[in-house]
Amino acid sequence: MVRGAMLAVAILACIGGCQRVLFNPDEPYNQYDRYDRLRDGFSPTELPDEYGVPQPALRARLSPNS
Repeated sequence: MVRGAMLAVAILACIGGCQRVLFNPDEPYNQYDRYDRLRDGFSPTELPDEYGVPQPALRARLSPNS
């Protein structure tokens, strides 16, 4: 009887704890993302190469603005 009640409480706690997403993908995560979006647009962190494998977008992020 006690085990069943404890199991029910554990299951309800697990189900109730997964209600919403912790971080919204539409909101910036830090001040740098907010600055990029407000000033010069969002620069992607990864770009696919010729085979479709994601690679870090270092050339676009580290090049000077022209």
